[in-house]
Amino acid sequence: MPLLKTAPNFRDIGDLPARDGRRTRSGLIYRSDALDALDADDLARLARMAPKVCCDLRSDGERLQRPHRWPEGAAPRVMNLAVATDIRVLMPELVQGLRANATADGAAALMRHLYRDLPTVCVPVLKQVFALLLDEQAEHLPLVVNCTAGKDRTGFVVAMLLHAVGVAEDAVLDDYLRSNDASNRDSLRLKVAKLLQELLGATAPPEMLAAIIAARADYLDAALAEIGARHGSIDGYLAQAIGLDDRLRDRLAGRLLAH
Repeated sequence: MPLLKTAPNFRDIGDLPARDGRRTRSGLIYRSDALDALDADDLARLARMAPKVCCDLRSDGERLQRPHRWPEGAAPRVMNLAVATDIRVLMPELVQGLRANATADGAAALMRHLYRDLPTVCVPVLKQVFALLLDEQAEHLPLVVNCTAGKDRTGFVVAMLLHAVGVAEDAVLDDYLRSNDASNRDSLRLKVAKLLQELLGATAPPEMLAAIIAARADYLDAALAEIGARHGSIDGYLAQAIGLDDRLRDRLAGRLLAH
């Protein structure tokens, strides 16, 4: 699967097994962190991949701090689909809780709280992503979905996309956990350390940093448990909150799966 060699965690979600025996097509959908650190070789490879659309889940502030780089003359159409998860602005009480419990357990509790919010805050994003993929009047593939770290907002959105086309649950989790193998973890650790320094007014311990930059099964499980509590199942969530019925899911699977 394509994997750019430098800091960006740029991954093809192809060749994953679906429950009906098909597999996701390679070269159609990628997930990534912020694409601002591409070198010349990366840009050349990205030009060959030729993404047509980028769904950028970052906030306006994140985009201003780290604008994406694209191959000259080959920039995709960028859809700014901000997912509001900035705890400094939206959830100051979580910041207070983290200051009171500046440990790995405190950081993990924060992450689970953020993941429980993702099914709600990602509804508008998922509606637009699915509408894009179901639009047969124009070609929107290959598609890149990204955020700053490429594992939380992007991880949840891609997990819902994989569930929608019938990818096996263990394969969805395995794909999400692949963020732990990313080549950019040192860079991500530095960014998170800077953020925690701002939030806590002190240097965060290494184990606290590790809990935040990790992709963990219990984080994704927190989002799925919230879905179960509100909608009964992921299928219920996709139908009730996103408007994706069986007919639309079959159409989507036809585009993204192959025998």
